[in-house]
Amino acid sequence: MNIVYKHENKALIHSAKNILELNGIECVIRNEHSASAGGNLGLSNSAAELWVRSGSDKSKALKIIDSEITNAPTNPSWICGQCEEENDGSFELCWKCQSEPAGT
Repeated sequence: MNIVYKHENKALIHSAKNILELNGIECVIRNEHSASAGGNLGLSNSAAELWVRSGSDKSKALKIIDSEITNAPTNPSWICGQCEEENDGSFELCWKCQSEPAGT
């Protein structure tokens, strides 16, 4: 087994695990429950770790994590055509009036 990602945020670790599994890479999370012991272990020793089961998947996993988590593309913010509210690029609907972006 090989470690491919380490982070204190459990949501990011689980997102990375899901992305790898969707790409056919078997992986496991270690130290997931050690965050509560962070004061005793030190913060650098309490981060959750994502490990791939097969060494042959390591380079593919690292590339996927780099492109999908570490350097994930971001969408520009957009202005709603209905209510003219500015929305974050990650929103699929206007947060204020639930309209779709123009052109969809």
